[in-house]
Amino acid sequence: MTEFLEIAETLDEISAVSSRNAKIDLAAGLLKKVDLNEVRSTALFLSGRIFSESDGRVLNVSWGGLSSALKQVIDFSMDDLNESYQGDTGEAIASLLESGKFARQTSLFSSPLSIQSLEKSFKDITDLQGAGSKKKRQAILAQILRDAAPIEAKYISALILNDMRIGLSEGLLAEGIARAFNIEAKLVRRAWSLCGDLGLVADQASYGATSALEEFKADIFRPIKPMLATPSDTIEEVFEAGGAFVFELKLDGARVQIHKRSDKVAIYSRRLQDVTESLPDIVKVVQNAVQAENAILDGEVVAVDQKGRPFPFQVVMKRFGRTRDVDKTSSEVLLHLYVFDLLYHENEQLIDSPYDVRRKALELIVPKANLVECIDAKRESEASAFFERSKKLGHEGLMAKRVDSFYIPGTRGKNWFKIKHALDTMDLVIIAAEWGHGRRRNWLSDYHLAVRDPETDSYAMIGKTYKGLTDAEFKEMTAKLESISTGKKGPVVFVKPEIVVEVLAAEIQESSTYKSGMALRFARIVSVRRDKSPSDSMTLEELKKVFATQFEYKASQA
Repeated sequence: MTEFLEIAETLDEISAVSSRNAKIDLAAGLLKKVDLNEVRSTALFLSGRIFSESDGRVLNVSWGGLSSALKQVIDFSMDDLNESYQGDTGEAIASLLESGKFARQTSLFSSPLSIQSLEKSFKDITDLQGAGSKKKRQAILAQILRDAAPIEAKYISALILNDMRIGLSEGLLAEGIARAFNIEAKLVRRAWSLCGDLGLVADQASYGATSALEEFKADIFRPIKPMLATPSDTIEEVFEAGGAFVFELKLDGARVQIHKRSDKVAIYSRRLQDVTESLPDIVKVVQNAVQAENAILDGEVVAVDQKGRPFPFQVVMKRFGRTRDVDKTSSEVLLHLYVFDLLYHENEQLIDSPYDVRRKALELIVPKANLVECIDAKRESEASAFFERSKKLGHEGLMAKRVDSFYIPGTRGKNWFKIKHALDTMDLVIIAAEWGHGRRRNWLSDYHLAVRDPETDSYAMIGKTYKGLTDAEFKEMTAKLESISTGKKGPVVFVKPEIVVEVLAAEIQESSTYKSGMALRFARIVSVRRDKSPSDSMTLEELKKVFATQFEYKASQA
């Protein structure tokens, strides 16, 4: 039986190295070392998960619950925590435990934490329901923290809060599994994409090697990781890539994967979570419209008005994943299902069939009203005209898909491209920043962006971004921000509004999060505008005008 300390120390070592290969080797070394019946949990813990992405269980423990449990172990104050906090909650908790400042409650029969005992404790927490469950959850957490060494508490906290910051992506862990058990990485990634459970893949690899992983197939009611598209700035770039493409409308909705067996329907989100309960109207559409006994379909649900015009993405999210007041929200927000791919039909797995074969099969079982519109464009001019049509229909842009491409779950390659209608860039001011995670943990790299409000001589925050800068630019920006810091609160370092950045965003949304009433979606920094002062930045009034015009062709809730 392996102690959790082994995992915690390995996670610390992985966090301390920057080399991709070194991280993979450390993960592989631990997977080979633990007992066979511990491989699955070890792989999940290394990935920063307690349960796999396709597992519907959640721990349901907030920071408040964790801190309450910790107070049963040491009598600390929030001031103590803020003093220890340097951007990582797990590190702050470990620092409090090893500081020696607090008397620590211990168990009468304390024993080292094992991988299996921790796995059981997490399961016990998820099984708790009803009156008194909150108190019982905290009691279990407190017991875990009493038995945990500071380094173990650091990573247990990261697992509970889903805030692992060691720079080991699940993609790298997949390579670690391959290296540990001498299996081709491509086969590990495919098996993972087909089952959505990296722990299960690691377990099967440890027992059955290559033959076990080759058994993974698309299966109804087991969600598959969705195939992804590579962003492209222009249609011209797509044609320059060579090959034959079909162009589809790119919708502004929520990705769904639909599994149907007879009248039983399950709907999964992009992140493989079961959202069937929140979409009863879509379930009925599938039951009535999809002419197949067994099928797995890929598509999108879009919020529309009575005329079928799409609402902005955020309207969809009023419905998506809700489990309360479903009937009420269903009547308030009308959803339409659009399907664009067929991964499994009757008893045939289609992911290894070309796109054009899958599309033809899809058109035989789904009515036109529920199919994503597409054209087989041979010339740029045809695709460009379709691109303009997508804008007037209120959609995001176009998808370009190679006619001969297979459906490769979980990958973003050169077979699918997405071309979006973009807003003009905006000159915004950085008013605060936070220390980054993983590779960026030593830099102030999460930037708070704001527009200027001349009426109040202040700056109104409209979003955050960590995207767009190089490592060298992050380092330079950190030095500059620290030099103009005006103070900090928790993880946030406030700065003088001096730095102007050019920002590109996919959309501006209504938001109650910020006083501006608006928020950027998918923002990234294009450049640092050293030639501009804050007085040259976008004003709140200008932002409101952009917000109003971007939805010219969208449905309105007004």
